[in-house]
Amino acid sequence: MNALFVLGHMRCYSSLLCHILGSHPEIDGYCETHIKYRWRPDLLRLRRRVARLTGEPLRGRYVLDKMLHNYPLAPSIVSRGTTRALVLLRRPPAALLSVVSLGREHIDVGWYQDFERVTGYYESRLARLAMLARALGRRALFVEAESLLTHPERVLARIASFLELSSPLATRYRSFAHTGEPGYGDPSALLLAGEVQAAAPPPHARGDCELPREYALRAERAYAACRAQLLASCI
Repeated sequence: MNALFVLGHMRCYSSLLCHILGSHPEIDGYCETHIKYRWRPDLLRLRRRVARLTGEPLRGRYVLDKMLHNYPLAPSIVSRGTTRALVLLRRPPAALLSVVSLGREHIDVGWYQDFERVTGYYESRLARLAMLARALGRRALFVEAESLLTHPERVLARIASFLELSSPLATRYRSFAHTGEPGYGDPSALLLAGEVQAAAPPPHARGDCELPREYALRAERAYAACRAQLLASCI
């Protein structure tokens, strides 16, 4: 069984993608396991934890983990020839304002509503994604997060081809044991729809809040640098 990492940042539609992936018979897993990968035997922990989180026996070619934070991911795992990754990147300010909205509406984590800390998280996470992209090279596929909603069939076809799946990825997906629970992925109602849907307008488009210019500029610089590296390194 091969490791499949969905690498991204908070609010990049990773929960949606992981539910689609986990609904495919060749892929096990659908959420963050929060494992710190310090050496190769941690992949055995991944197998055990995914089996526990799904409550089902492992059946596929890939075992999936989603990573949205800068947990350790050892070079010995990144460099494995069988390791595959999907790298998701969502544009600011929508991504940052979505974190702020998450803190206001769903999860009581103080820093989620702090523009300075949310921007700092975005900058550091995108810097790590760029570093991982250089190490993974053509064993990683870059996915612009917004395209998962605007052109889902096209994006899912690319992913299925990249992973050499024997059947297509569908825009409809199943629910799992912890779907919608904070700590396991997106707690919003959008994920419970069971199929890809257009996202609601981001908070700044509704006039609920606005990202201060200094943070918007910092986030745009981080986005441009990361995107350039992903385009240079990944498929």
